[in-house]
Amino acid sequence: MKKSLNIDYNEEFEEQLMTEEEKDKVRAKKFINLLSEMFLKYESEIEKQLINNQGGN
Repeated sequence: MKKSLNIDYNEEFEEQLMTEEEKDKVRAKKFINLLSEMFLKYESEIEKQLINNQGGN
């Protein structure tokens, strides 16, 4: 069963009309959102690593 692609043409047109500076801001926002999601997902593992690393000093 094939998945149908949902294309948001308004978003596509907006992206084509953006300046490079605006595109950079959008990319930065997406990166921050991804980083935040990853931090929340792996928060317990990160905390364990930080605690283990502090104990070794």
